[in-house]
Amino acid sequence: MESRTLPGRQWMYMATGVFFGGVFFYLAARNANLSEALALIYTIDAFWIMPFTVIWLFNVLLRSFRWQYMFPDESRPSFRHALDGFVLSKVGNIFLPGRLGEVLRAGVIGRFYPRVGLSGSLATVVVEKILDSFAILAMLGVALFFAPLPDWITQAGTWLIVGFSFLLLVLWGISRTGSGATLESILPNANGLVLRIKTFLLGLIVKFSSGLHTLRAAHHFTFSVFLTVIIWAGESAMLFALIKAFSISAPFTAAVVGMVFLCIGGMLPTAPGFVGTYQLFIVAALQIFGVPETDAFALSLFMNLYVIFLVATTGALVFMAAGGMINVRQLVLDSVKKA
Repeated sequence: MESRTLPGRQWMYMATGVFFGGVFFYLAARNANLSEALALIYTIDAFWIMPFTVIWLFNVLLRSFRWQYMFPDESRPSFRHALDGFVLSKVGNIFLPGRLGEVLRAGVIGRFYPRVGLSGSLATVVVEKILDSFAILAMLGVALFFAPLPDWITQAGTWLIVGFSFLLLVLWGISRTGSGATLESILPNANGLVLRIKTFLLGLIVKFSSGLHTLRAAHHFTFSVFLTVIIWAGESAMLFALIKAFSISAPFTAAVVGMVFLCIGGMLPTAPGFVGTYQLFIVAALQIFGVPETDAFALSLFMNLYVIFLVATTGALVFMAAGGMINVRQLVLDSVKKA
């Protein structure tokens, strides 16, 4: 009988994420006055919630457009499908284990655009994440000029630069030789089962390589980098709006450092909703600028809950507007099998 549940490795990842989230939440809250933090949330300046919300929604549209733009011209999905897939990924990343949301959005495109397929869609997601990572590292480099960051952050940044540069070089190599010529030369006279395996692998290579289109086209890569800069400037502006909403005295650099810390924390196993990750890493970042732990904890808690609300609301609106175009339950089950 076909399994209708998530596989053991996904539950293991969720259990690990819940453990880390619990530890992170405890570390962030242990020196904060919880009753005072809740009181601060009720007294925030609501005016600043509007720019936070507008920028968040704008970034969802911009990220969807950037993702759509990363596909080859001849097999580019519609903006509607890219938006549906991206919003689905945000919902999945909050409520499902193991970053399954990234597979879900690739599954949306793979289902409606078989020429690209799941592997080609995943390749665009990989390139997108690398661009985001370099943007975060660039923000870290800028922040080093304005704030005395912990040694572990600078060391982690150095290793990430090396790692992502190597990965980008590997992907660029695949994009240049993704026709499967190497496999053809190794197995020129394959037949039977070997031929079927070779045909399957060739299909994967070609589709995955098609998803690396951005790395082959200089103007596509340049424009994608430009969009990435705007996206992460917006992310920092969102956090700065909340700093203003909580009447915290801290420069815009604090928001930049906060986003860098939050993104580095997001690379670790996370609990559903990123609970604990938001709290520990935003509190740690704002403490560098002398922000009291209670104030920083209140901000991180509000931001965490409000982002979950925005993701859930946007996801519900997109799914209702889809008019049954996406069978979410079946898409989750199919993606889990392929993850």
